[in-house]
Amino acid sequence: MRTKKAAFNFAAAIIELVVVTVTSFIVPHYMIHAYGSDVNGLISSIKQFLSYIALVESGIGAIGRASLYKPLANGDHAMLSGNVRAIDGFYKKISYLFLGYMAILAVLFPLIVKDFDWAFSATLVLILAMSTFIKYYFGITNQTLIQADQKKYIPSLLHSFTLILNALITMLLVDAGCGVHVVKIGSALAYAIRPFALFLYARRHYKLDRKAEPRKEILKQRWDGLAQHIAFFIHKNTDIAVLTVLTNVKEVSVYSVYNLAVAGCAKVVNTFSSSLEPAFGNMIAKGEKETLKSRVSMCSTLTVQVSVALFSTAAIVISPFVTIYTKGVTDVEYLRPAFGIIMLIAEAIYCIRLPYQSTVYAAGHFKQTRNGAIAEAVLNIVISVILVFNFGLIGVAVGTLVSMTFRTIQYIWYYHIKLLGEKDGIGFEIKRTIVALAEIAIYIGVAKLAPQMELNNYFTWFLYSSVVGIVCVLIMLLFSYVFFKKQLIGVIRIIMHLIKKRTKKPQAPPSEA
Repeated sequence: MRTKKAAFNFAAAIIELVVVTVTSFIVPHYMIHAYGSDVNGLISSIKQFLSYIALVESGIGAIGRASLYKPLANGDHAMLSGNVRAIDGFYKKISYLFLGYMAILAVLFPLIVKDFDWAFSATLVLILAMSTFIKYYFGITNQTLIQADQKKYIPSLLHSFTLILNALITMLLVDAGCGVHVVKIGSALAYAIRPFALFLYARRHYKLDRKAEPRKEILKQRWDGLAQHIAFFIHKNTDIAVLTVLTNVKEVSVYSVYNLAVAGCAKVVNTFSSSLEPAFGNMIAKGEKETLKSRVSMCSTLTVQVSVALFSTAAIVISPFVTIYTKGVTDVEYLRPAFGIIMLIAEAIYCIRLPYQSTVYAAGHFKQTRNGAIAEAVLNIVISVILVFNFGLIGVAVGTLVSMTFRTIQYIWYYHIKLLGEKDGIGFEIKRTIVALAEIAIYIGVAKLAPQMELNNYFTWFLYSSVVGIVCVLIMLLFSYVFFKKQLIGVIRIIMHLIKKRTKKPQAPPSEA
């Protein structure tokens, strides 16, 4: 059943990935051409400042999921009800705090970004905050429960639906000549569908005692989880915050355009890891150490290989994409190839750590890895602030790169030495790194030797990117077969097992994923 649920999660994540990728290109494109780079940068900045409320979560999302794996695996409804009640009470408090934060931000943010009228920025803050409040109040507890039950495909499919709806509403309202405030009200209504749907699903499908005593002891690790959460938050938000305060919103717009490609690649890789974390948690809850080692080895190898091929492809094609995407926009220079390359490298290193991070979270080892999270956050902020004055966008990208590299090494070390208690895996990690560097060298050589095409529209760019991508995938498969044959065969066997089960009549589920 773990394998089947993981397959559902993966399939839904692929659909979500495609939808996120397509809509993330369409919506900003409409916004930039309709309202300009400054408004697009303003919206990006407001969203980042609104997301700061997530710091109050104290990493309770990962802690909450970890607390639910065991009662779900054992069918302990009393413990499950108590844990869910504790998580829900915590998020309700956050939603009330968010109302106050939203009001303060609406007053102060226009004073920080003075490019627009105060009322224009303040009302936009309130509109963009609507969906965040609804998410905390109605949806996030139920999403945590559903994901811990290895049903991540449900929130993933709902997310895909709301993204498509938002894109359609945005295009229709922009084409109708509506102002940016009206467009964002439409977006807020579209995004509200998901938390309400998760609320109704959880009410119907889980036999929870809504009057159970909250088991608040599960929240004791929230201060340790806070360090992990801050590190993740800084990874996602520091760059835009630093650029907003120390540069201007047009630089934020440049960052957001490059981040479309970078985030798109990251979502591809994250599709694998996020689909498997609940399964890892189930294995840990049942004490299946050897199964866990085997699955993490396959998942991490696949993640490294896919990351190297995918981000190398992106590095080759990102500059022509930005040129085409921002064609006709002249209020700021968007072509910054060095910045794009550094961002891609940093995000690739971040993606490589995801299987190990998922396993550590599933095991509930938040306190043990707290110091590494704090160091990561400090490195990112300090380096970004120091370098932004002389190097601008590149400075914040270097800060991200250094902090990601440090934390990835720390996660890999902790997984092998502390969680598993064995050193043999470190040698395998070194081998994987050497192989990855060799692959990258070949990708660079292929890019330099390949005939150059005139890329002046999306069709020619897509053809060129497809050819580059296919070549990189073929090289990746060759290296995987030569150096990681065991892991490759393991992945293929799981896929074939799932295909056979789909073609046979229903039968008793296998006991082991």
